[in-house]
Amino acid sequence: MKRHSTKPTPQAAAGAPVRLPLVQMSVQPDGAMTVLLDGQVYEPPPYASAWRREAFSAVLEAITTTLGTAVKVTVTEYDGATFTDVVMPPRAPTEPPVAPVSAPVPVVQVPPVPVQGHGFLAGEDVAIAPIIGYGSAAPDGQVNAVVAQDQIPANVQEMLLVGRVSGTMQLVRATT
Repeated sequence: MKRHSTKPTPQAAAGAPVRLPLVQMSVQPDGAMTVLLDGQVYEPPPYASAWRREAFSAVLEAITTTLGTAVKVTVTEYDGATFTDVVMPPRAPTEPPVAPVSAPVPVVQVPPVPVQGHGFLAGEDVAIAPIIGYGSAAPDGQVNAVVAQDQIPANVQEMLLVGRVSGTMQLVRATT
């Protein structure tokens, strides 16, 4: 007779969830959106308007922040198109390391660099590579972001925008 080990698996020992919470979003033709969290209706905060497609990122951030864990997301558009992704909670800000005190260095102010893209889903998080921030696409799929020049490595002239849900990728020129 074979005995089963009572020793926890490495995944269980690490405290990793066995299954991710499921967020289901259904988008109507007018942009109204129904949100379910593990099969239960997830309502907007009191006195807030009903969920809309434009609130996609805010809804996911609220859910992942509250749960403190990643979630599996399924978005069903009004035309029947379905998108699935795993969304991580926002990272907590970390304290920068304390540098030794040295002579003051003059600060040179440089203007930010505009970055634009199109073809993304409304409300979709759009990564700007190297991943230095996120922007949300407007209802028409257009994304506009302003990137501080000190966040762009020297001699970088192009950036990659990546839709985290649609998978849309667009290579854009960094214009100064």
